[in-house]
Amino acid sequence: MSTKRFASLMQGKDAALVVSRKKDFYLSEWYTYWIENYKATTVKKGTLDSYDKIFHLYIEPFLGDRRLSEVTSQEIQVFYNELAKNDYSKSTITLVHALVTNMFKHAYRLELIEKNPIDHIILPRGRQKQERHVLSRDEQEILLRYLVGNEIEDLVIFALATGMRLGEITGLTWENVDFDRNEVHVREILKRAPKGGFYKDAPKTSKSSRTIPILPQITERLKRLKKFQERKKLAGRMPRSNDFAALGKLVFVRPDGSPYSDLQLCRILKRIVTEINRDDIEFPPITPHCLRHTFATRALENGISAKVVQEFLGHSSIKLTLDLYTHVMHHTKAEEMQKMSALF
Repeated sequence: MSTKRFASLMQGKDAALVVSRKKDFYLSEWYTYWIENYKATTVKKGTLDSYDKIFHLYIEPFLGDRRLSEVTSQEIQVFYNELAKNDYSKSTITLVHALVTNMFKHAYRLELIEKNPIDHIILPRGRQKQERHVLSRDEQEILLRYLVGNEIEDLVIFALATGMRLGEITGLTWENVDFDRNEVHVREILKRAPKGGFYKDAPKTSKSSRTIPILPQITERLKRLKKFQERKKLAGRMPRSNDFAALGKLVFVRPDGSPYSDLQLCRILKRIVTEINRDDIEFPPITPHCLRHTFATRALENGISAKVVQEFLGHSSIKLTLDLYTHVMHHTKAEEMQKMSALF
């Protein structure tokens, strides 16, 4: 690097330091500066998108026009309390608090504020999340019957048979399907950008990168799907497939070759549930994530150990798996205890 180029870079760095030390940031200004200079190069794109959504949806309307140095603990406490009063869930308030905490901690380290207003905050309880719905065995059979011939039939069956997250399924490429070993490799996820379009991102955690064995009948279903897609491409009936070449050869795509978004899948599932209920069958609303929980429940019900289910799901700890599926574990423990009955 030339001396001139190095000097130019240092001047830019000095300018950034001068800006970072100004005392009259508005909170919206500080958020933008903090993201661009400290977070953009250290976290995943998907995480940045989450930060943007949380800040612009919740934080900016309440605190965005306040000067960074003037925000008080009382103001933040009132803000959190308002979220709770407006029936936001505990998990949403926790996410908001995590972002606010990071922003103010960094401002305090840079001496932009004399004290950290986060230090004396008490998080309100917030609304507890509704219990995740899991399809019963009968409901699962009903869903499978009504799926026949639907464009998402293969995707839903694959979800019920692997427990993969939606982004992992929609981002799965053919190169990560091993037909010889009957397994799939989770290496990346598909995400929809806030302003439209799709991009690939790293899996949620290090544990999320994993290999999942699949049943032989699922392998055969994937082979048929691959041949079907190849015939459509040869016939020129997947016109948009080339528009998404950068995403790789996706396993599950819409009839026009475009990727699935979570919103599209929710709409299709809603139509299927409406069709079921039209036939005088009481069927609950379901989401793509419901399929993941149904897989885990069936796995535990059929005697697969919680540790193995954890590996299948890509959970970071077995505690998370056990906490989510206590309803199954209670019955499983009772059944296991019966094995001791002969001793007494």
